[in-house]
Amino acid sequence: METSSTKNEFRNTLVLSGAFTAIFTAYLAIQNLQSSLNQEQGLGLISLSCMYACIIISGILAPAIINVFGEKKVLVISFICHVIYIGTNFYPTFATLVPSSVLLGLTAGPMWTSQSVYLSDMAYSYAGRTSKDGHAVLSKFNGIFFAMFETTQITGNLISSLVLQQGRYNSSISSNETVETFCGSDDCPMAVNATKIEEPERHVVYILLGIFLALDIFGVVLTSVFLPPVQKVISKQKVNLLKSLASCGKGLTDLNLIFLIPLIIFMAMEQAILWTDYTKSFISCPLGIQKLGFVMATYGASTTVFALIVARISKYTGRYILFTIAGLVNLGVLITMYVWNPSSENIFLIFLVPVIWGVAEGIWQIQSNALIALLFPEKKDSAFANYHTWKAIGFTLTFVYGNFLCVSTKLIIAIVLLMVSMCLYLIVEIRVKQRKPTSKDKMMTEEVNSLDPDSNASSN
Repeated sequence: METSSTKNEFRNTLVLSGAFTAIFTAYLAIQNLQSSLNQEQGLGLISLSCMYACIIISGILAPAIINVFGEKKVLVISFICHVIYIGTNFYPTFATLVPSSVLLGLTAGPMWTSQSVYLSDMAYSYAGRTSKDGHAVLSKFNGIFFAMFETTQITGNLISSLVLQQGRYNSSISSNETVETFCGSDDCPMAVNATKIEEPERHVVYILLGIFLALDIFGVVLTSVFLPPVQKVISKQKVNLLKSLASCGKGLTDLNLIFLIPLIIFMAMEQAILWTDYTKSFISCPLGIQKLGFVMATYGASTTVFALIVARISKYTGRYILFTIAGLVNLGVLITMYVWNPSSENIFLIFLVPVIWGVAEGIWQIQSNALIALLFPEKKDSAFANYHTWKAIGFTLTFVYGNFLCVSTKLIIAIVLLMVSMCLYLIVEIRVKQRKPTSKDKMMTEEVNSLDPDSNASSN
């Protein structure tokens, strides 16, 4: 029978999960709108570029920052930065949105690391109090968190479309010639005929931002008032800047990790293309910005469902088949986007592409982390530091050149990188096959497959 003290770990997990759900319901929805809502001089893409560039730095420095402030304070500070970020969207300029994006990026790395550490501490605390298996409890607590978190792409995008459709818009583009000039892969930001999305009235945007701001404030209050700090024994070994940098650099001495870097960058690139190019040139352009949330909600639902399916079937299929499926799905989606001229008459296909995209994303989320944990069981810290850092680099590069290159060019870059990265991944699998698998390898595969490790997205 559970005592009141053992119930606290469940309560704390629910509080943490609820806070992240509220915060990222707002954040992911506004991120999807940036390229369509803040088009002038590429402000939306530039702000995202700055944010993810700072995530590169904050991810490396996360251990040192958490050592100073502790997990709860880091979460509260980061959530307050989310409030500031939504606030600056009320008056988006380079002087307001870019600094708040930088601030958000500088706290994102420590925030996600704090989330992982806090959740693990709750799981092991509960397991210790109840004498239950630590791995089983860890799986259960992570399942609670990510089951709630994965709904944010659905809820946030539904809120955005339900609010934005209250605005007044001109009828959708109907001329095939105009569609071919402006929408789809023909969209070129530097061209005279660059896509210009009709934005809703400001009062409608303010209503949407007001809802998001309320969600962020709720997340801050929930964390500040109801989430207790973790009580830990003070460690004699302090984590400093040099150790954080050394941990990340240490991983680059492994040839397998070097071969996986292009694939890690691609996984960030394909997400960035979805968030910016697909939302702007394939949804907002032919259908209007008010339909963007409805389309992206189907992506969120698809990703959630297939992530759960992959977590269940991976032990039967093996990661080779799943990686192949994900690569082929992404290749098909990118080629489709390259040859397809979207119009308001293609509404079924506009909804279908993100659903199919979610199949690949559900695989990448689970299997990429499982692969890292399996390949580097003795140096997970440095391997995962590199994993998150290179993903942030991939996001940053895609957002930066997004202001200068045509969508067709960005799609070609992604297709070439996908093919190169899959070839290098094959080499890694051959190298792994040549070494004798150990019982620890099998244990690590089962352990990581039982968790949903990387939703963010976001994150990251």
